[in-house]
Amino acid sequence: MTKARSHRRWRHMTIGIIGTGHMGGMLARAFAETSGETVYVYNRSRAKAEAVAASCPQIVVCDTIQQIAALSDAVFVCTKAIDGERVAEQVGPHLTAEQLLLTTISTVDLASWQRLTKATPIKIVPSLTQSVHKGVVLITYPDNVERAVQQAIECKLSRIGQPYVVRDADVRVCSDLTSCGPAFFAFLCQAWATAASRISGIPYAETESLVTNTLIGLAALLEQGADFGQVLEQICVPGGVTEAGLKTLGGAEEMFANLHKTTARHTHPGRTVEPLPARDGR
Repeated sequence: MTKARSHRRWRHMTIGIIGTGHMGGMLARAFAETSGETVYVYNRSRAKAEAVAASCPQIVVCDTIQQIAALSDAVFVCTKAIDGERVAEQVGPHLTAEQLLLTTISTVDLASWQRLTKATPIKIVPSLTQSVHKGVVLITYPDNVERAVQQAIECKLSRIGQPYVVRDADVRVCSDLTSCGPAFFAFLCQAWATAASRISGIPYAETESLVTNTLIGLAALLEQGADFGQVLEQICVPGGVTEAGLKTLGGAEEMFANLHKTTARHTHPGRTVEPLPARDGR
């Protein structure tokens, strides 16, 4: 394929998704909603795939993995980690060097997948927030991937979120911030609303609503260009109640450091995780 033909192909990238669980189903809907193009899906349980297809007319169910390979420029493997390599072994031989094989499995070794297929393997880590076309999609490329491929993938993903390229070594901590992040934020906000309700006697539904709307307002401030430091500076009055309250959160940084260590150990059992100096010198 010439470079000119390659560029034309990537501009009209057809998506195929293997695995229509929470993540695969969400991606299928998000791609269909933002592109208006056909998205092909396959699931071992056809009923699951048909349930996803019923939510959007642009989603079409395929009968086999081979059919997905034949119809798609970019095939996304969105299965559980335990099934990922088996699926890659099944679909890989049916893909050409002109196609892409992407996976949402964060622990995949791209070098090993390169031995299974002529297609270019790419790792992405999406988030639930892509269901509302927001948030970050992490991307890890193999060595020597064509710039045209990178541009095409990032253009496609930019319709459903903010693409962010990371080194493979940084996938775990960045996944904590982006993919797991909504769950961590939700847990903290739920705990806060519960504590406020317990201390004050205000019904939980009301404290949850107050926290929720405050979080939405904070997100709007950040979207308009404010950063965390500016928010703190504008709200904290020296000697005031906010400053006093923040002192009780003094252990938060260590709490999050332990969170990252825990997720790293869960992903790579037996590996010792020690904090490194921040790259900005902090």
